[in-house]
Amino acid sequence: QLFLVGGSVRDAFLERPLEDYDFATDARPDRIAELLETWADVVYRVGATFGTVAARKNGHVVEVTTFRNEVYRDDSRKPQVTFSDDIETDLARRDFTVNAIALSLMDMEPIDPHGGLSDLAAGVLRTPLDPEISFSEDPLRMLRLFRFEGTLGFTGEARTVGAVAEMGERLEIVSAERIRDELSKLV
Repeated sequence: QLFLVGGSVRDAFLERPLEDYDFATDARPDRIAELLETWADVVYRVGATFGTVAARKNGHVVEVTTFRNEVYRDDSRKPQVTFSDDIETDLARRDFTVNAIALSLMDMEPIDPHGGLSDLAAGVLRTPLDPEISFSEDPLRMLRLFRFEGTLGFTGEARTVGAVAEMGERLEIVSAERIRDELSKLV
């Protein structure tokens, strides 16, 4: 199985230029690398432990990631990654519903279990899971909310924004460099 996922799908539906091509698959990292080596100019296995294999072809970089499920500890935003066999599990772990849409490359049909296409049309940012769960797992998502508001013109759903106000202290577990990077992208 192979799906275009995340910001790639969001940007395609928004008719924005595609800068990154992110794919998700049920194939495990060794199989992904094996397949990419027959096509790509260069294959990068640096993220293979977390399921991601990158490749470059004619100057374009693609990332292919095994479907994942993530478990977070309270004191870290670094997840324990386990592989999954279905796209729905993978999509549930994403930051916002507008990034939790997949496009099947077998039949070009969207997979949208969390209503991301409706949110995309309405310009609304919601988390696929309860925002308290999503932001507790990865507090950097709170800053991404404001970056997407600023760069895409979306509006955070009231409950999602409320969770940010209540959970701001969770950003203490995020490195200063990651916070700087999000703020730089926002500016």
